[in-house]
Amino acid sequence: MKSIRVTGIIVLIIVIAASVTGCRDDDFYMDPDVELKFSQDSLLFDTVFTSRGSATRSFTVHNNHSKRLRISSVSLGGGSNSFYRMNVDGRSGTVVRDIEIGPRDSIFVFVEVTIDPVNQELPLTVVDSIVFNANNTQRDVKLVAWGQDANYIYPNYTDPDSGIGYHIITEDTEWTSGLPYVVYGLAVVAPDVTLRVGKGARVHFHNNSSLVFLQRSSFRVEGTLDEPVSFQGDRLEPFYREQPGQWGRIWLTATSRDHMIEHALIKNGSVGLHVDTIGSTTDPTLVIKNSVIKNMSIAGLFAQGSHVVAENLAIANCGEHALLLALGGRYVFRHTTIANYYRINLRSTPSVLLNNYYEDMDGNIQIRPFEQLYFGNSIIYGSNQDELGFDFYEGTSEDFTLDHCLLRSRMDTGEGTLINTLLNQDPLFIDNQQHDFRLGEGSPAIGAGNPAVAADVPLDLFGQDRTARPDIGAVQYFPVDDDENDQENR
Repeated sequence: MKSIRVTGIIVLIIVIAASVTGCRDDDFYMDPDVELKFSQDSLLFDTVFTSRGSATRSFTVHNNHSKRLRISSVSLGGGSNSFYRMNVDGRSGTVVRDIEIGPRDSIFVFVEVTIDPVNQELPLTVVDSIVFNANNTQRDVKLVAWGQDANYIYPNYTDPDSGIGYHIITEDTEWTSGLPYVVYGLAVVAPDVTLRVGKGARVHFHNNSSLVFLQRSSFRVEGTLDEPVSFQGDRLEPFYREQPGQWGRIWLTATSRDHMIEHALIKNGSVGLHVDTIGSTTDPTLVIKNSVIKNMSIAGLFAQGSHVVAENLAIANCGEHALLLALGGRYVFRHTTIANYYRINLRSTPSVLLNNYYEDMDGNIQIRPFEQLYFGNSIIYGSNQDELGFDFYEGTSEDFTLDHCLLRSRMDTGEGTLINTLLNQDPLFIDNQQHDFRLGEGSPAIGAGNPAVAADVPLDLFGQDRTARPDIGAVQYFPVDDDENDQENR
């Protein structure tokens, strides 16, 4: 038994000695001129809403030496007061000590930022750095973020029956320019209440958030050419700027009424505008003018048995339909451009789909015919061969008019009334992938519009006069210099 104990002690001594030997400084690169290699020398965070955090950024730290490298400390320059948070090789804190990197190996550093409210309208710059100390030598990576304070629309009411929480607007309200508005969850406009959105206002929606209008409520968007109103997601980093599906929809529910939208940009949601059945037998449910709806994962404008009048409307790049008109209704579209080149997934559906029936709860088919369906001086085009589709109940037909339009379709022209309409002629948009749907030189849409329709809508989406030579679409052609192509495609 004694010999066993002695043997065990000897083994333990050998293990300890090996361990000590393995940690000797001569196994580490100790030169004070050590050069850390970073995958980036600075991290830039695009505009971040205050108090809401941001996307995570990361970079790598490389040890290009043939020996292990010990970084004695990694610290945030702002210390505990920093707006930033970091994780170094799986360890979090304002200071992380004794990080080892194997020979010719690397580690990850992850960084995120939260900016406190400061009640100012303009973005503020928040600068910090991550400081690396190795062999008494310091290196750093710069951190730069732009922060934006905002008006936050949080749930303030819980429905006692459903248990669903939402923000309810119970009196006439105006959202103005200045600080943007950020909606979390559902924002609901109560019956008989009007929500106005003034020129230059910016409305952002968090993931899955929506704006809903109940019966007899009204939505009035009052943008101008120089100060349009925008509705989009709350992720402002470059990756998200043209990313569909970031938020829900603007839903004008059944019997809501007197909606007017002028000079608006609605982008990057699931459904841009969902317009339900009519709230007035005489006035349109929605009038929309001089506006752009784009990058919707499902539909740009989805209307059900409603009454919509649209002028200078551009709908672009939607995952299923740019325009879905279901359950009949009354629709007038003048100088509308529908350009659907959605690329997130393969789209098999037509850009414009017309439907005139539904199946009720008892399994009975209910026919809902169109009272009026008119397109004047409008483009319906995209990446599919058939961009106009019909879902009419068997044995029914609908009368619709395409007046001086440009259409991509193999449809039987006897399905509707086509007046001087161009079929399957490429409109030659300047850049459909960059959402620039102005007409290029030589477009067949140039000068092919109906002057009578143009007289009703004399200025195009960008305020240019079109009466002397009306073109088809929302934007009048004008020559563009390649070197001076600075017209913003809103």
